[in-house]
Amino acid sequence: MTCLDGLLADPVFLGTAGVSLVALLAMIRMLRKPPFNGQVFLALTFIGVAWTLIMVGLEAASTGFSCQMTWATLAWPGNALVPVAWCFFVVAYLNDADEIARSRLRVLLALVPAVVFAVAATNPWHHLVYSEATAIPAGQENVRYIHGPGFYLIIASLYIFVIVGLVCIARASTRAKRTAWPLLAVLAIVTLTPLMTNAAYVGLGLTVFGLDPTAFMFTLGILVFTWMLMTSKTMDMASVGQSVLFDKMSEPVALIDRRGAVVLMNSEAKRRGLNELKSAAGAILFAEHGAHSAGESVQHLTIGKRVYEPRIQHIENPLNPNGALLGRSITFVDITERLAINAALEEALKRADDANRAKDEFISFVSHEMRTPLTSLRGGLTLALSDRLGELSPPLRSPLMIAHRNCGRLARLVDNILLAQKLEIEALALENVPINLETLLDESFEENRMFAEERGVQLQKRSAATEAHINGDAFAIRQIIDNLVSNAIKFSPQDEVVEGRLEMAEGRVRLSITDSGQGIPPGLEKKVFGRFDQVLGSDQGATKGSGLGLHISKQLAAKMEGNIFYESSHGEGATFYVEFPQAVPQRLAPVRCA
Repeated sequence: MTCLDGLLADPVFLGTAGVSLVALLAMIRMLRKPPFNGQVFLALTFIGVAWTLIMVGLEAASTGFSCQMTWATLAWPGNALVPVAWCFFVVAYLNDADEIARSRLRVLLALVPAVVFAVAATNPWHHLVYSEATAIPAGQENVRYIHGPGFYLIIASLYIFVIVGLVCIARASTRAKRTAWPLLAVLAIVTLTPLMTNAAYVGLGLTVFGLDPTAFMFTLGILVFTWMLMTSKTMDMASVGQSVLFDKMSEPVALIDRRGAVVLMNSEAKRRGLNELKSAAGAILFAEHGAHSAGESVQHLTIGKRVYEPRIQHIENPLNPNGALLGRSITFVDITERLAINAALEEALKRADDANRAKDEFISFVSHEMRTPLTSLRGGLTLALSDRLGELSPPLRSPLMIAHRNCGRLARLVDNILLAQKLEIEALALENVPINLETLLDESFEENRMFAEERGVQLQKRSAATEAHINGDAFAIRQIIDNLVSNAIKFSPQDEVVEGRLEMAEGRVRLSITDSGQGIPPGLEKKVFGRFDQVLGSDQGATKGSGLGLHISKQLAAKMEGNIFYESSHGEGATFYVEFPQAVPQRLAPVRCA
């Protein structure tokens, strides 16, 4: 315990203890940073340096030969750990840390300090580290060490680790980018300076306060390097990643300062020839777009044969976020192809619109032109069949009746085409008056009864609605019902029944027309209500129509707040439903259908 007397009064010990404390605090701060290559080995270097400094301070504060030799012997584990750990850190930091972590050479971190300490601790038996001449000279307070061959062998073996670190730094400098050279230079100085200091101590007897200066120099070096490591962005993943992301972006990006000068441009911008912005063009661009807010769309920019859409982001001053901007980031989004596609699409749409308009005009023209001769033809046939022009013989009456019937079908087709055209251009005006839906169903059944008898089909009506009153256009609703009834008759086999039913459901009047045909396969809703579309069966050749009836009915019902839908199972017939909102019963005027 006498070796610890007076420690707190010794300035050398207090100084070394303070430096050791600074080293340990730097180590703790370093360990709290995000992990980097060789972080653990750098921490071991700090521990070795702090241990060595403490032992050196204790040696300087002691007065007896025995105490000084004890502290000098205990300093050897730190002396050995520092170069070994530093060598491992340099190799891991500049190369593959995972490979070092898996290497069996890690055992040297414990083996070398243990062997060196064992040799130093047994020195009184073999005197290979310090010879028997080692003593405190008369009139002095510090031991004068006379080194033996073991000392030089230990120093030479530790120098090997230092040289390996220097070789690794030299190799890294040949492949590193110029931005990393300052960090490598400091790393080389930190590695080389303790080596030179120790060589001066061993060869020339250089001392500091009578002590080996190697530990002091190494402590200063790693503190400087650690500070630089913490502030440098050379190995910082976030910083390097941002730089790589900026340079490897597929879109040109330029950074413009507050004066309008381009200070940085990524590789894609240079490849596309935007370097011209670095001159006066940059200031012009900044002046044109500088007043725009971040993210605001700006006028397109044409450079060469390409068209770009500049997207601006403000870069605030971190010291004064509310003050003047540092500059702006401009991303040039190439929209050349997009503009070409948009232009081609607009041209195609214009051609399609022109073609559609021409088609509509053609249909309207042809339909109107056909109505006049059809009216005259139908009137003439009606007059001839009425026997007012003379009695017709049976052979002559039969073809005239067929012509009259087909003339009526053609007239209905022309009317349907014109009606569909009016619905499409929203030129059809419909009334909105009270109507009794049951009355319209009775009238439709009555007018279609002859057609049903020709097809061998029976018409039946069932009504569960007491007040089937709705608001709408009588002519349009009658046309809907006629379409549904005539379709049901056409698609029903002979001796079957077409049923009409009226029901009330949640404030709506529902009319359903059920046939006994082959039904409609699933998934054909669009085709059923399509324009000029028709679902054909194997036995429907004779009933083929224009394919406009249900399309027109759907459009007319929608204009009167109604809806048409159907339920069907293939082979079991189909039921078409038409629904309208129920109207408050009023005094109804007689319905007259054109």
